[in-house]
Amino acid sequence: MRISSQSLRRHLSLMWLTIFDVGAAQQNCRYIPGDSGWPSKSDWDLLNSTVEGRLIETVPQAHVCHPEPYDALNQERCDILRETWDYAQTFIPYPAEIINPIFQNQSCNPFTPLERPCELGNYASYSINVTVADDVLAGIRFAKQKNVRLVIMNTGHDYMGKSTGKGSLSLWTHNLKHTEIIESYYSEFYNGPAIKMGAGIISGEMLEIVARHGYRAVGGTCASVGVVGGYAGGGGHSILSGLYGLAADNVLEWEIITARGEHIKATPSNNHSDLYWAMSGGGAGVWGVVLSMTYKIHPDGPIGGARLSFNTTSIDLDRYWEAVEAWFAWMPDYVDGMNGGNTVEYLISASSFNAISFTVPGQGREAVDFLLGPYLAELARLGVPYVYSSHTSVNFYDHFERDLGPLPYGPWEANTLFSNRLFPRAVVQNATTNAALAREVRNMAAYLDGYFFLGCESLSMPHDNHPPNSLLPAWRDTIGICTVIGYWNWTIPFSEMLARKEHLAFEIVPAFEGVTPGSGSYLNEVDSYYNGDWKREFYGHHYDRLLSVKNKYDPDHFFYAYTGVGSDSWTTDGAGRLCRTFQ
Repeated sequence: MRISSQSLRRHLSLMWLTIFDVGAAQQNCRYIPGDSGWPSKSDWDLLNSTVEGRLIETVPQAHVCHPEPYDALNQERCDILRETWDYAQTFIPYPAEIINPIFQNQSCNPFTPLERPCELGNYASYSINVTVADDVLAGIRFAKQKNVRLVIMNTGHDYMGKSTGKGSLSLWTHNLKHTEIIESYYSEFYNGPAIKMGAGIISGEMLEIVARHGYRAVGGTCASVGVVGGYAGGGGHSILSGLYGLAADNVLEWEIITARGEHIKATPSNNHSDLYWAMSGGGAGVWGVVLSMTYKIHPDGPIGGARLSFNTTSIDLDRYWEAVEAWFAWMPDYVDGMNGGNTVEYLISASSFNAISFTVPGQGREAVDFLLGPYLAELARLGVPYVYSSHTSVNFYDHFERDLGPLPYGPWEANTLFSNRLFPRAVVQNATTNAALAREVRNMAAYLDGYFFLGCESLSMPHDNHPPNSLLPAWRDTIGICTVIGYWNWTIPFSEMLARKEHLAFEIVPAFEGVTPGSGSYLNEVDSYYNGDWKREFYGHHYDRLLSVKNKYDPDHFFYAYTGVGSDSWTTDGAGRLCRTFQ
């Protein structure tokens, strides 16, 4: 197996070697605890005074599972954490908590031995509970003056570790919860209803708020993701994306503070239209600190829905996989039917297929039955028994709650291995390439007797009705996004989970890239060991222009996010310091 030098450096950093090269840190790297230049307690106290007591020193919540060094062992609370550790709502209310076992890195979790001390590891050392713009300005100023790493965090949903880092000061935007419904928003590109949201709003909260006013909006299938910033900034797919586009297509305004302390409103039409373009699809964490976003909302109405499943209980594997191949081939007919806008969420494992949410906007169950008729007939022809049911929801909120609830967080486990690929429409429309795609799905599912499964969203992307943005162009030609998923197993050695992670990054992902040439990957849902050409696969031909916008608004590349625009200006050393590469 070949590993690039970049991935090797990343791997060594994640394994957290405790090699303290203080001399190197003085000149080219951000300071971490233990370095002679690390801010003193009085420095941190002064920052806390500046932000009026909103500076929080990180104490990992799993400290209750270890007697050292906090002397706060509480077995009852630890047992609760063990039961809930895989769910986003365990982490979101707390600063510096990252929803990713790799970046948690066994430094302080409920599953490591009792005698192992609770350490910060990759966690931020301090967080500012951002309440007003001045908090952000104070954080930026302190990080620059004291040479410490600055990160931006809302929910901690993060497969690349962009919102955490050893020795960092975190700008925690979780409590920016203000919202405003704008019944009549007017601009060059859009006239209609909108919502202005603070950076702390999660998708489930947004859906609840707009539903109370008779609207629906593009939000994450995983309802616990933060809408403002990472989700919309990276693209943001949804079960409404077939009708309204991705989240990036729905952004009307960004409110942001740049590295130079400029408080900016970026729109498609003002003198910061280049920044609006870059932030709408070009990823988060590298342009500045987002305080709020203004976003399209849409009049609500009925949704036709359904569920479909079949498995290998009474059929052989070849017939099962023939049914999966037929499913891929049928997808264009489904997403384009009834004037288009239809989507479906489905899971494919080694032994079962589950379409958990068909979404047909503006229709009822009869329309869904009609749309699915040809594929159900194909299953009957193949002799594949199935379970099918359809329904009508009076509005989008009820539809989402039925299929993907309970809101506001949803049902999903968040501690997973996770990496995606966009499947081009042209691939499934050609019998030869569609068969090759189905074979790779089968190969993926065979690993470790079915450890990995595929989670997909099929859709047909609208090409217009949005301002120009930097969304990965491959989205416009996709028939859907499919993500390889493996749940984290806390009962086996960490090294075994790392081996599974390597298999995902170095075997499965390249295989899917091989059968989908010219496509790309959704930058928010990629494994941190990704070893390919991230500039091409995540940003496409937009990358050079994105970099020019980065250089304009952040010429020193102060803001850093792994695989973010301009991120090759930095690397992490063996102790976890962020260091200049001088590229």
